[in-house]
Parts: sequence; structure tokens; C-alpha cells
Amino acid sequence: MAINETWHVILEAASQTFTERGYKGATLGEITSRIKKTKGALYHYVSSKEDLWLKCHMHMLEKAMSNVRPVYESSLTPDLKLFQMIKAHVQNVIGNSNYYINYSFIEKNCIPQSIPLHNLTHQRDEFEEMFASIIREGIEKKYFKQVNVKFAKLSLMGAMNYITNWYAAGGELSSLEISEQIAECVLTCLSEKPAKKNDGLPDLMEKERIYQLVNNC
Repeated sequence: MAINETWHVILEAASQTFTERGYKGATLGEITSRIKKTKGALYHYVSSKEDLWLKCHMHMLEKAMSNVRPVYESSLTPDLKLFQMIKAHVQNVIGNSNYYINYSFIEKNCIPQSIPLHNLTHQRDEFEEMFASIIREGIEKKYFKQVNVKFAKLSLMGAMNYITNWYAAGGELSSLEISEQIAECVLTCLSEKPAKKNDGLPDLMEKERIYQLVNNC
């Protein structure tokens, strides 16, 4: 098994264990049992349970940023850009639910104060700022109405990252449909124009379809 593949297996097992047991209840012994490795082999990659927990979260954030950054850096209009960023992140959350442990709850209640969180919180803030900057751009260009950007960003982050607390595979809606409906709700709330019966998701999806056709030519 290649090093990168082994590390991926470790991250998957660790995230699953932290999700099921919580930080305090999780042990390196259980994690190594899941992947049929010794603790010595695990220490080749991490120095402690704290280090492994941090790396699980850094991996989660890196994956989240890599999913939305191409859209963020595109030349799309702010409304379509935000629509696609929300879709990308929601589907990532659903598809990688083990990594989306409730970071805020754990940070405040379980994690020892000795764990250095500055790199993690810095990257989290950088990720959230991508969404905030698009909201600001939309306001400046009159795509969105005047809102408190910080409040809008935090509300959006909560709506997207809380999905793992209620989502169940095989439900009424697919992950794509969930991502589109959340994006539609957000864009409807932010829209500068009053919503009409046929406004919102269909119009944005048509713009998205045209954009994809042009870029695939």
C-alpha cells in the first residue's frame, strides 16, 4: 500500500472514530485496530492523538477549499459564483460526512487547551472569507441587497456544515437536490430583486448550464 493511500486510510479511520467516540473517547488503539496497523506504524505519520485530530481537520479544510476555489477564482457573476460554491461545498460535506465533526463544539468543550489551533482557525477563516467576499462583491455590483456580511456568512456556514446532523443517505432528496435547494434559499434571501414565482433556482440553473456549455466547447 502506497504512503499516500495509507495516510488516506488512517484519516478515514481516525475521522470515523472521532465522529463516533468524540475526541475524549477516541483512542489511537481503536484507530489502529480499524486499519490493522500497530501504534508504531501510526506514529510514523503523527506524534499523538492531538496531532492526528488536527490533521483530520486540516485535511477536511484543504479538501473544502480545493472544491470551491476554482469557482471562487472564476469570472462568473457573483450570484452564479455563490450558487456554485454552495453546491460544491454542500455536496462535499455530504460525501465526506466523517470529516465534518462539529468543530466549534469540540473546540469549546473537549479539546485540551494545549492543542495549537491557530493554523486550523486561520485556514477556517480563509475558507469562510471566500464566501464573505463573494457576498460583498454581489452587494457592490447590485446582485445582492444590503445585508450584514458577517451575519450572512455565519448563517450560510451553519446551514451548510450542520447538514451532517440531519442528513441520511437514501432520503427523499439527493445530495445534488439538497445542495441546489440550500443554494436557492440563500440566493433568494440575498437577491436585490424581489422574488417572483418563476425566479430563483431555474434562472440560476439555466445560467449555470449555459456557462458549462460555453466552457466545454
